[in-house]
Amino acid sequence: MDRKTIEETVEENRASKRPLAKISQESNNKLLINGHDYEIIKNVEDCFDLEIFKQQYNPIFSKYNYIVGDYGYGVLRLKGFLKDDDKVPPQYQFSSIEDYIYEYANVGAKYFVINNIEAKNSFRNNYFSKNHRNNHKKHKNRRHNFEEKVTKHKRPINKRKNMHITKSDGKGKRHFTIKQGE
Repeated sequence: MDRKTIEETVEENRASKRPLAKISQESNNKLLINGHDYEIIKNVEDCFDLEIFKQQYNPIFSKYNYIVGDYGYGVLRLKGFLKDDDKVPPQYQFSSIEDYIYEYANVGAKYFVINNIEAKNSFRNNYFSKNHRNNHKKHKNRRHNFEEKVTKHKRPINKRKNMHITKSDGKGKRHFTIKQGE
């Protein structure tokens, strides 16, 4: 396949992809996504394109306070961030958006930041808390629903009855002992 064929195939796939959310632009910096208010707080070089955003947006981003969209090689990439909080890991905090742009976006790439005005933080704080991450340790000493089976100790082989032992003559590749019950 040559590059032109690949690009045509990608464009066909993008054209056939249905949006996963109902998105409309109320004003220059206001959006309505599935009935929730969003605000464009940063739009570098006026790069926000509603049609491309509709194709890339996934409802999973509704749980984030901020959505960052950056363009690399003509493709929009979205990433979610949360409000600054002690319980949220630093890489997901709003204050780390600039670090994300410098580290993961192309140099000089266009990007935008959208604020979810109606985002709720209640479950996010619980998700990132130490109790949630270490919850599996609580169940470490739990008793299981099975009983240990105790078997009788077997007597040594030389004291067992009806046992015939033969040894190989050593001419083959393996040297082993065959034990057969009679």
